[in-house]
Amino acid sequence: MTTHGSGGRLAIASVFGALIGMVVAGGLALGWHATRHPPSALHERLHEAVPLDAREQAALDAKERAFSARRAEIEAQLQQANERLADAIATDPRWSPQVEVATQQVERAAGDLQRASLVHIFEMRAGLEPQHRAAYDKVLLEALRHGTR
Repeated sequence: MTTHGSGGRLAIASVFGALIGMVVAGGLALGWHATRHPPSALHERLHEAVPLDAREQAALDAKERAFSARRAEIEAQLQQANERLADAIATDPRWSPQVEVATQQVERAAGDLQRASLVHIFEMRAGLEPQHRAAYDKVLLEALRHGTR
């Protein structure tokens, strides 16, 4: 029997929120945190493709809680890096060594978020029953290839 409870929907929405965050890492570098705004259409597509049973839902909820803490930590680092970039531009509004260093810090934080998101996506996949993984993969790959929201 499958369940479609809000916990499972939240876990799935967060996975794809993280995925979209990874796909739009350039947008994250500008301060847009897509992981905080999971796209409902993509969430619904995954939910329809991957019905969760109670065991899967519990496992994914636990993984989601751990990822949420890690994501918040990285997003704070990204915000700090964006603030340093803003300060560098305010000090010297041209491409300067300070802007270059600050840009590299933003890129590093965005890359950390991308890597953490990928690790989380694979952890979530591993928590699914084997018969659900193909559907998960299909929606995941489509989102990566086509930027589906």
